[in-house]
Amino acid sequence: MNRTSRLVVLALLFAVCLGATLLQRQRDQRRLSAPPNELYEVVWTQIRAIQAGDTQMAYRHVSSSFQEKFNAEAFAEYARTEYPGLTRAERVEFGAVRFEGAHATVPVFFFLSDGDVVRCVYRLVNERNTWKIDGANVLQRLPAGRRLGGMRA
Repeated sequence: MNRTSRLVVLALLFAVCLGATLLQRQRDQRRLSAPPNELYEVVWTQIRAIQAGDTQMAYRHVSSSFQEKFNAEAFAEYARTEYPGLTRAERVEFGAVRFEGAHATVPVFFFLSDGDVVRCVYRLVNERNTWKIDGANVLQRLPAGRRLGGMRA
């Protein structure tokens, strides 16, 4: 093979690699920038299932890494002991979704009957083109009458 042929093969190989890289980046970006309502629906479905006492349905919405840490029975006990007030929320509102690599975070506000607001941040991960809940952190409970930032439409 002469020098020109080698350069052509090398240039083609470089072009194929560059094209594959750009295509993969585009696919990742499309996958990770899901519409917020898609993520809200995953969280909302789990919340409704827990409120209805259907922990098996709620467990189906958690990630495989979460399922490695908790089996279905442990998850049911965890939901019952760690989030008892959230099951009695009168209203649930969602905040702005943030994407962080392969994960997304969704702030959720649980409005309780006594006027208190419980803030929670759900972490979701995309597994095989399906968003799954990878964890939730309950933040400080805000007392009744405390104003939240943001806008209401």
